[in-house]
Amino acid sequence: MIAVITDHGSDDLFMGVLKGNFSYLIPKEEIIEVTRPINFGDSYVASCIAERLACHLPKSTIFMIVVDGQNESARRPIGLRTKDDRIFIGFDNGTFTLPIERFGLKQIREIDVPKVKFSLSFTRSVLDILIPVTVDLSNGRNFESIGSIYMTFYDLKHKKAEIADDGIRGEISFVNERGDISTNIPFDYLEKMGLSQEDKLRVNGKPSSISLDRRAGRKNELIVCEGLGGYVEITSRYLRAEDILKLPPRSEIVLEV
Repeated sequence: MIAVITDHGSDDLFMGVLKGNFSYLIPKEEIIEVTRPINFGDSYVASCIAERLACHLPKSTIFMIVVDGQNESARRPIGLRTKDDRIFIGFDNGTFTLPIERFGLKQIREIDVPKVKFSLSFTRSVLDILIPVTVDLSNGRNFESIGSIYMTFYDLKHKKAEIADDGIRGEISFVNERGDISTNIPFDYLEKMGLSQEDKLRVNGKPSSISLDRRAGRKNELIVCEGLGGYVEITSRYLRAEDILKLPPRSEIVLEV
């Protein structure tokens, strides 16, 4: 299985070209595509999506992260092997940050690029470098053969969730199309605070309750539940949680007990 995580929308011609290449090179392999809610060039959200997706797919899945980052090394093709042998292929733009934090780092290698294939073009780099390496790995190629050890990879700086005196502090990781808010707060932090199903709390001052059933909330009440990857997700039965809190991504979230 190959999972393609990209900031190019599913209606974009680019995604069609990627899937067409995979269909031609490895027709029997299942391809999963994730394009939302990743905005163009947003390496942080792509990293969040890659980490959470990897929690729910087989370890044998190869994750190809196709995001055009903004840092100086953002077009350098690299591969990640985690401590539990998950494989990620992409560019050195920080998208490996959260998978490394979740699964640990075994090694990162810079993908060998033949001079005839080298290009500053993002599209050509994806088609001529990332896809062939991903296909080779899917066909059984040894990870260590893709290139030499790469030590100075780009690490995204981001805020981590913490348990504080006034509750649990974290931030909004991303917002989906329904207006549900995914945070960087591990759901088990609620258990560490002695909270459980149906307990009441406040999210940035707004009335909320913990529930496994997203349909259980009252009007204008936020529901705090467990989202993908084991992180706190904030939703609402009647309104968009995004509209209730009126906060942009990366804003601070405080769960007040």
